[in-house]
Amino acid sequence: MFSLVIPAYNEEKRIGNTLAQLTSVLKDQQILVVFDGEDHTPEIVKNFPVELIHSHKRLGKGGSIKEGIRRSKGEIVAFLDADMPVTLQSLLKVLETSLHSDLVVTVRTFMGLPTTRSFLHNSFVNTTKVFFPSLRKFRDFQGGLKAMKRDKVAPLLDELIMNDWLFDINLIYSFMRRGYIIEEVEVPWNHKEEGSHVSRKLVKVIVMMFLSLLKLRTFYSPARWILDTRSYKSMESVLVNILR
Repeated sequence: MFSLVIPAYNEEKRIGNTLAQLTSVLKDQQILVVFDGEDHTPEIVKNFPVELIHSHKRLGKGGSIKEGIRRSKGEIVAFLDADMPVTLQSLLKVLETSLHSDLVVTVRTFMGLPTTRSFLHNSFVNTTKVFFPSLRKFRDFQGGLKAMKRDKVAPLLDELIMNDWLFDINLIYSFMRRGYIIEEVEVPWNHKEEGSHVSRKLVKVIVMMFLSLLKLRTFYSPARWILDTRSYKSMESVLVNILR
């Protein structure tokens, strides 16, 4: 059995089409939609044979995925963006590849990505490799479709400290450190600018992702203790509220 986790923060305009496609193909598989927003997403989700996880507190992308992993039952757990940026064929290809890999990372071949977003994407990939040189072989980190063995990821949940967009790097790095099998799969990626949570607040996202890189690098360093101090936690709480 596969479990597919879909983080859905205020996705009422896009989640219906996504679930219609998925439920037409993934028969007898577990689909979990994790909602932590304020719109009518849950009302739409309830029209489909999927599981709804409704959090009344903001979880963030990473927090939503972790909650989905905790509730998952399949031997393979995947997560997918709510706007369904890939074809069903690409999704099935990733799920099939995960049968003989511990983690499958998608390498996105973009369609419809604005020039500014393309530049920022490439800049972020290169910046990540400066912070984490051991990840230099990877061509993409942030693709919102990944699949992994549940028995490999479940014991790592406490190490997956990033609840924002850096969750993916946290995930890849934790698997790599343990010598697990990680495979990249190229997939066509249909970027949908309308309704994008990133594009609406691009400057804030850039700042948050850079600060998150600093946090993650600190977590994997002798200075990790700083993250447990009261002053750091207080500062982080203020920054998150501003940047979200």
